[in-house]
Amino acid sequence: MLFGKRRRAAQARERQSTRETFVARGWRWEDAAPPPDMEISEAAMRARRGHRAIWPTGMSEVASGTAHGYAATAARLVGYEFTTTNTGTPLGRRVETNLVWLRLPQSLPEIRFGDATLPDRADAGVRLPPLDRSPAGPSERWSVEGFIPDFARDLLTPGFVAALETAPERTPVVIRDGVILTYGAESLDVAAVDARLDLLATLLGRVPADAWGRADALVAGTGVSPHMASDGPALRLDERIVERDWKGFGLQKVDWRETPTAQTAVVLKHREAMDVWPTTPDDAPGLSIDLQVGGIAITRPKKR
Repeated sequence: MLFGKRRRAAQARERQSTRETFVARGWRWEDAAPPPDMEISEAAMRARRGHRAIWPTGMSEVASGTAHGYAATAARLVGYEFTTTNTGTPLGRRVETNLVWLRLPQSLPEIRFGDATLPDRADAGVRLPPLDRSPAGPSERWSVEGFIPDFARDLLTPGFVAALETAPERTPVVIRDGVILTYGAESLDVAAVDARLDLLATLLGRVPADAWGRADALVAGTGVSPHMASDGPALRLDERIVERDWKGFGLQKVDWRETPTAQTAVVLKHREAMDVWPTTPDDAPGLSIDLQVGGIAITRPKKR
């Protein structure tokens, strides 16, 4: 086992080898990049105010190109989980996961296949409501989660299930926001990335023709949020998984350019750790004037 400088030197050599391999394929390599769309980030790293509030800060070792005819990306996603010390000092603890995704050629409804070989403590991905498992569904290794039971039944053909069962360990699969992705691999080396690219491409090749182009308003980012109820995941229809104006408890101060050397912990000042919400007309101070025009109520605040 390697420690200290020797371990870091070995990791640097591995990253350089990975970089050279992907660049030789014509892929683009970035040592650091901003985090992906929030819907992609939270699929692998649950960024939600409250339980396990993780703010994604950036990506490192980002390789992007084309694989099996699809636009592909592999990266290490880094964020910070907000907490406090015993004395009440605000603190962000680094969380990271290896992420691989392919861009979908057409739309598909959201669905998630949780993988029991990835321990719960290592899986910060957002959970979706459980769907009934058909007799022809995947093995007990997999959970089937989503919003549309008919889509799950149509998707889980024998060919799709057979491909899913070949997945390497620690490989939950999620379809959402125009991508199919997986996360949780212990390594981001070429072999690990290629195995997951092969899996995702194979799964897309097994999607029934009549499933493509199907979509539904009940997907992330359009007003539906899964949340943990006392008896398991449930739905709430009035908010996103992550509010657009969430400020990350001050963790947004971590620059994505620092991702390759991200600190294990970030200490925040109390004034930094406040979520800042923009003033909306409904809660703005001042006098509110209500009008009725053609039977429609119009409210316009007048600030003092």
